[in-house]
Formats: sequence, structure tokens, C-alpha cells
Amino acid sequence: MNNRSFSSRLSWRIIGIVTVIFLVSFIAVWLVVRYVITNEAASTAPLMLTLSPLLVVAVGLIIIYFMCRREIRRMTRPVTELSVSALNMAKGNFKANLPEIASKDEMLRLRDSFVYLQNSISDYIGQLKTTRSDNERMESELNVARTIQMGMLNTDFPPQLHAMLKPAKEVGGDLYDFIRKGDVLHIAVGDVSGKGVPASLVMAITRAMLHFVATLDLPLNESVSRINNSVADSNSNDMFVTLFIARINLKTLRMDYCNAGHNPPLIISPDGVPRFLPVKSNLAAGLLEHFPYEDEHIDLEPGTRIVAYTDGVTEAENDNLELYGEDRLMEDIKQLKADMDEETVVKHIYQSVKSFTARHPQSDDITIMSLKV
Repeated sequence: MNNRSFSSRLSWRIIGIVTVIFLVSFIAVWLVVRYVITNEAASTAPLMLTLSPLLVVAVGLIIIYFMCRREIRRMTRPVTELSVSALNMAKGNFKANLPEIASKDEMLRLRDSFVYLQNSISDYIGQLKTTRSDNERMESELNVARTIQMGMLNTDFPPQLHAMLKPAKEVGGDLYDFIRKGDVLHIAVGDVSGKGVPASLVMAITRAMLHFVATLDLPLNESVSRINNSVADSNSNDMFVTLFIARINLKTLRMDYCNAGHNPPLIISPDGVPRFLPVKSNLAAGLLEHFPYEDEHIDLEPGTRIVAYTDGVTEAENDNLELYGEDRLMEDIKQLKADMDEETVVKHIYQSVKSFTARHPQSDDITIMSLKV
């Protein structure tokens, strides 16, 4: 195998040609001089001796020029052809023809590199097409899942209640629900740990259990205990649900409630003064089976407003990575007017959060519920 470099071969080839041409030229000059001397051409000898070498050298240089030009063109032709192939590849023709290289030097290795590049690009494009097809199918399925999940939410709001859920992704783990049975109104707001499809499945399980326990008229601590056991039993990924659940008698205005590790809701008295509802420290649902949950109750005044939310509100971030926080939420609640309808209240809080975060992407699901008794 010839391991000499392309440049070395080209250089030695040119040197060889030049050496041969000059040897021939000097031999020719020597023969002419000898001929002149032998024939004793005294009158013309000086002129012949002067012109002959110059003529021979000039002819030799011309011959050298054309021979070197021809040889260099022949040896560099593959480079030109590879440059054309590279241009075609840059235009998107990744199967452009490559020149055949007979020599076993850098030119052959360069051609092999182009072949490898073509194959790599073709394989990569094939993988991109497959990935894109898979992503489009997944996106379509997620859109269907989002439609199903959002369709599960109860949007038949009574006049005294409104809620909003904005997932951070196609599907999310937040939930809200309300169920009215005569003069009794059940409400719930929850947040599943994590995001995406797994969280949405746990959310669906929790919502189904909420509807089930609401029909049993159990004490709320027992209702949450059953939800906890159901989520824990079907949970193989150590996910959990923070949950606030309440049952309000719309005649007596007694509210029984149980909080499972969720953000305490805000209670706004008829005079507009907000405060956080005191809640006991119960574990989030799904962490520990048979946890002894404790429920509580409070008597509400007519005109009291309850605002429940998920941590997507208080933990919303702006570009400076500052949190919206409970204090800012409290100040925003103080701006609410007593005669605002609940849909306006929910939109007001949401717009306040969005104004705070500005263009910063939403990092968590946001759920807000407002109820006025």
C-alpha cells in the first residue's frame, strides 16, 4: 500500500518532471555546442553558442509549464469533483455521486469521509422522520387526553361559585370539583404531585373517589381517609395528592372541612377582610394508608367568600425567579369588591398572577375556585 501523502506525491512528481526536462535541455545544449565546434563555424559559433541555450531553456520551460499544469489538474481533479459533491449535499442532495479514487492516500480517505457523512446524514434524517412521526402521534394523543380531562371538569357553575384550571402542560394534575345535593354543597380543590400524564391519571382516580364519597354522607375525615387509601393502593410511583375538601350547608352556613396537606384557602368576611382558614396538619392523600385524618368545622357569615387555590398560584415565578407568594395573594384579595361575581373574582386573581409572571413560562398547573355563601 502506498502510504505517501498526496502533497508528497505531487511534489515529487513535479520535481521529477522538472529534473528530466532540464537534463534533456542540457544534453541538447551540449550536443549543439559540440556540433558547432566540430564543424568549425567560426563566424556563427558565438551567436549559436549564445542563442542555443536560451532557446532550449525557453522551450524546456514551456514544456515544463504545460506538463506540470496537466499533471496537477489530473491529480487535483478528485478535489474539484468532491467540492461539487459537497455543494450538492449542502443543497440537500445527500445522495450526490462521489468520484472514484484509485490512489490510496488522503484523497481516498477524504472520499471515504464523504461516504460516511452521507450515510450518517441519511440515517439521521430517517431517525428524525421517525421521531417526528412519533412526536406528532404523541401530541395528538395528548391533545385527546387534554380534551377528555378538561371534559371531566364540572363547568355547570351555580351563581355563587366559579372555578378555573390552567394546566402547565397538555394534561395536568390539578383538580377542582363541586357537587350539590339539595342544600348541601360539596367542594374540593386538589393538586397531584408531578405533572403530565401520570399526574392526570391520579387526578382522574381522585375525582372519581370524590364523587363516590360525596354520595355516602360520611364524616369528611372518613371521606378523605377512603380517598387516601384508594390513591395509596393504586399508586406505584409514590405520587400523592394534596386536597382540600369541604361540605357547606347553604341554610345554616356551617362548613365542615378536611385539609390533606393542601394550601389553606382564604376566607373573606363580608366587610372584605381576608384571612387564611386555620387547618390541621394532615398528610397528603396517597402517602400512607389508614392515616387518621382530622376534620374541622366553621360557621360562616352570610356574604362570606371562600377562595381556594393550588400552589401554582403562590409558587408562580417571574423572570427574576421571585415567587408570587401568599402575601401578594392576600394583597390582591383585598382589592376585591363585595359585589363582584365569582367569575370576575377568579379572572382577577388569575390576571394578577399572569401580570406578575409576565413572559415567564408557566411552571405548574394553576387552579382557582371562588365561592360566596
